[in-house]
Amino acid sequence: MLGLWAALLAAPGAWAASCSVTNSGISFGAYDPLSGQPRDTNATIQNTCQGSPGDYVSYAISVAEVSGNASFTLSNGSFRLQYSLYLDVGRTMIWGNGLFGTYTIQDSFVINSAPVSKTYPVYGRIFGGQSSATPGAYNDSLVITVSY
Repeated sequence: MLGLWAALLAAPGAWAASCSVTNSGISFGAYDPLSGQPRDTNATIQNTCQGSPGDYVSYAISVAEVSGNASFTLSNGSFRLQYSLYLDVGRTMIWGNGLFGTYTIQDSFVINSAPVSKTYPVYGRIFGGQSSATPGAYNDSLVITVSY
């Protein structure tokens, strides 16, 4: 089970609206290392903002820990599984921090009635061919950064 954590970063008084981010978490289920096939799943992230009618909200949602290979690691003791998160169902737009060819979720809107919620799908893939995996629960935690 992969836990996604949200952190809100903004300058005080930079906007009149108040926003919060939630996520559904992401679970890959059972991975068969002998099949050579990837294991896919999906989750959602939701940003909900409250404010006065006419308040303008603009933000980017990113994953803080993206390395040069734009993948993450699920751990079970000393055993590891590599995976990536994507913003499209075709799994071509790697979700990250905007570096190393990755993408961020970017959106903006005007509050007409409060609260306003926007939901974004996130698609996960454990890469196939990781034959050193052993049975057990693999976990990872990520920091999601929201910049307003």
